[in-house]
Amino acid sequence: MKEHLETALKIKNCSDTAKRFFKDTFPEKVKPYMEIIRGVMEAKKIDTIPALLVISKTEAYESDGMVQMMFMAATVELIESENKK
Repeated sequence: MKEHLETALKIKNCSDTAKRFFKDTFPEKVKPYMEIIRGVMEAKKIDTIPALLVISKTEAYESDGMVQMMFMAATVELIESENKK
């Protein structure tokens, strides 16, 4: 349980960093990453975090820190939007 909470905190911190970095353009910048996560979720019939884990094993994710940050931010955005419903 502690490991899951620490991971969630790291993902949330990445999201906060992306929001500070991109400021007003954040919603537009994160949108394509959210669409990719949704696509993985639908294709594999999995939830948000497992979809991020699938994506995290790709070369594009592993080789680019900015891409990692944006996928984590997109994950947080999707989870938060699901919780608002």
